[in-house]
Amino acid sequence: MLRFLRRRPPAASRLGALVSAGLVAVGMAGLGCATTPPPALPVAEPPPGLAVPEGAAALALAPSPPILLRDVGFLAPRSALHDPEADVYLVSNSNGGPADADGNGFISRVAPDGTVLALKWIDGGLDAPKGMALHADKLYVADLNVVRSFDRKSGDALGKVAIVTASYLNDVALGSDGTLYVSDTGLRKVKGAAALQETGSDAIYSVDSRGVVGMFGKGAELGQPTALSAGSQGIWVASLSGELYQMAPDGQRQGATQLPAGGLEGVIETEAGRLVVACSETSTIYRSKPRAPGAAEALQFEPLISDLDAPGDVGYDRQRRQLLVPLLRENALYIQQIPAD
Repeated sequence: MLRFLRRRPPAASRLGALVSAGLVAVGMAGLGCATTPPPALPVAEPPPGLAVPEGAAALALAPSPPILLRDVGFLAPRSALHDPEADVYLVSNSNGGPADADGNGFISRVAPDGTVLALKWIDGGLDAPKGMALHADKLYVADLNVVRSFDRKSGDALGKVAIVTASYLNDVALGSDGTLYVSDTGLRKVKGAAALQETGSDAIYSVDSRGVVGMFGKGAELGQPTALSAGSQGIWVASLSGELYQMAPDGQRQGATQLPAGGLEGVIETEAGRLVVACSETSTIYRSKPRAPGAAEALQFEPLISDLDAPGDVGYDRQRRQLLVPLLRENALYIQQIPAD
C-alpha cells in the first residue's frame, strides 16, 4: 500500500532531500515522469501550488514521486480525465453545490508535470460539471440533468442533450460502439436540508450518436451509481452503496463486489486489467488483486493509496501510468504514478 501524508513540506529542506535521493530528476518541470538521477541541482522554491507529499522518498513501488497540486484556484474539483491527443489533464470544478444550477462551473487544463495551463479553460455554460468523456473531436460533460458537449481543441460549446427524468448525472463513459453511458446517482437538493436527498431515480442512460436517449438500467438495485468505466465486457459501475459491478451489453447487472465502505466515486481499468476504485468514506484508493484470465472468482481489492481526503472521480494517464485524483475538500489534484502490474 502506498501511504502519504499531504502536508505541504518546508520547501527547501523537503525538495533538497528528494533531489539528493535521486527522486527529482529534472527539477519541478519534469516531476512525475523522470527516471534518471540528475547532477547536483540547486534547491529552489517549488512553483505555487505544487508540493511533493511527505513520504514520497519511501515509495518503493512507483518510480516517480507524487504531485499534489493545490492552492492554484481549483474549486470543488469533481472529476479528472486525460486527453491523450493533446496530452493534458482536464479537471471539472463544480465551484459550488453539486446540485446547484448556478452557472459557476468550469473546466481546467493541467500539464502532466502539474503545471496549470488554463484554470478556466471552459468557463461559462456549466453549472456543476462532474464526469467527462472524449469521443472524436468532442468532450462530453455530465452536468445536473444535461450532457453537454464542447470542442475538444478549443473548448467552444457545441450542444447539449437533456435527460429530463434524471436528477443528478454523475459520470460519462464511452462504449466501444460510440454510445455514451451516463449515470444518475438519484440525488437532489431539497430546500432546508443540509445534505442531498435520495430521489429513487437511480439509472444508467445511453445516448447514441444522434443524441437519442435510452434507458440502459434503472432501479434501486443499481445502488446509486456514480462512476462508470467502459470495458470489453460491458460497463463497470461504482456506486454510493459500496458495490462495484458490471452492466453487460444487454443491460443486466452482474458480478457485484462489495468494497470495505460506501461512497465509491471513481473507477478506472489499467492496461494490466486491474480495477482502481476511489472510496470517499475511507479516504482510500483500492486496486483489484490479480486473477487468472477467465477466472470466475469474485474480485478482491487491496488498498493502494491511503489518506486522500474525499477522492473523487479518478482519471488515468496510460502513457505514464499516472492516476489522477481530484480532492474535493482540499480543492486539489493528486497525481501518482502506479505500478504497471
